[in-house]
Amino acid sequence: MWKYINDNFGKYPSQIKVLRKLISLGLSVRKDHEDVPRIYCDDVEVKASAVAQALDVDRRAVLEILRKIVEDPQLARFYSDLRPVPDFGVVSSRLGMGVIQIVPTAASQPGIIAGVSQIIARENISIRQVIVDDPELVDNPKATIVTDSPIPGHLLSDLKKISGVEAVVIL
Repeated sequence: MWKYINDNFGKYPSQIKVLRKLISLGLSVRKDHEDVPRIYCDDVEVKASAVAQALDVDRRAVLEILRKIVEDPQLARFYSDLRPVPDFGVVSSRLGMGVIQIVPTAASQPGIIAGVSQIIARENISIRQVIVDDPELVDNPKATIVTDSPIPGHLLSDLKKISGVEAVVIL
């Protein structure tokens, strides 16, 4: 999808900005009952003007990209199915759960999450959520892992030994 977006909208930085933000927030684009393209956070409408203001782009750029999305079958299929995902990384530690961030040396290296999962499972700790930043959307991607209980400190050295892990941060 990234190549398609960049190939078709690379000349329009404001529209690319909107397309990326919709993806990063899991905001879908669908036609309403009057066939007007709208932005939704699950089933809650988000005003195009609010998106424009948040991104510091002209409202017309948002409306134009919404029109293009619903008229393009490939984009329409993709954007109509996006859904938001809650990120429990910040609040979970307040509930007695464990939260760690894994900073990779290269986000595209396979096996990092598998290695982290194995080490956590050895301690009989359940993973509740894993959110991994997309390197196409984030300059310094990381993985946030929420567990049923805090990660014991002695696991840090094992986690840091995983190939592709630059740093481990306990939140």
